[in-house]
Amino acid sequence: MPNPYVRRPPATSPALRRLRVPAPVLPTLCALLLLCALTLLYAGPAVAERIELTVGVERIDYPPYGSFRHGDYEGYARDLLDSFAIEYGYTMVYVPLPIKRLYQDFLEARTLDLKFPDSPDWHSGRRKGLRIVYSAPACSYTDGILVKPGNLGKGMGAIKTLGILAGFKPWLLDPPIDPKSIKVSENASISGLLGKGLMGRVDGVYANVEVARHLLSAMDRTDQLVLDPGLPHMTGDYRLSSIKRPLVMREFDEFLKTRSALVDSLKRKHGLGR
Repeated sequence: MPNPYVRRPPATSPALRRLRVPAPVLPTLCALLLLCALTLLYAGPAVAERIELTVGVERIDYPPYGSFRHGDYEGYARDLLDSFAIEYGYTMVYVPLPIKRLYQDFLEARTLDLKFPDSPDWHSGRRKGLRIVYSAPACSYTDGILVKPGNLGKGMGAIKTLGILAGFKPWLLDPPIDPKSIKVSENASISGLLGKGLMGRVDGVYANVEVARHLLSAMDRTDQLVLDPGLPHMTGDYRLSSIKRPLVMREFDEFLKTRSALVDSLKRKHGLGR
């Protein structure tokens, strides 16, 4: 007869017996459970989806500032804006457009979040009534009139036909040029424009000095067109601008200020600020 005071292990069903974990496996299982618990406890917040920003850029070859080549946008502007985007959690989507279309999409259709380069002085009449936010200067530039070395110092009287890039306006030069006093010859590319100047088809070329230097060097025609400092010219700053994203503009200004060493290194990389 069984002793009623002897404790026996409780009966278990075959299903429960199959769920028993062999003793040698228990330490590994406990370690895995602990690791999962610690991962959940100390894991940071989930990574938010990066916000896409559309950046309207000029569909021209404009080194070293920015060029659209081989189906991609490249140059100083690309490196600068990508560096900013990485740090502040954005994804830049570059939209290369002809200059006239770029102004239309940015100022009128307003399909773009940002525009680079930009300046409040460009097409100022079309900007009236718009709340456009401009960044601090991202880099400086000099625009002027390039001539053949033999024509240096002849003054504006020698410029009968001035070559300009389509969509650009030379009327901001100092002193101002009277648009009625000269003939203007437009070109869709700055390389083609410089070619006109080299061949003597125009008397002078209105261009960014740094861009002209880069492209003439690539053509192996360095110093065959030179800036005439006696002719109207101007200096200014390229800025980022936005109508729709004022917060992004404040962040970009912060980036330019706190990462000035990085910005300077990018300028040196692209041969700016010499």
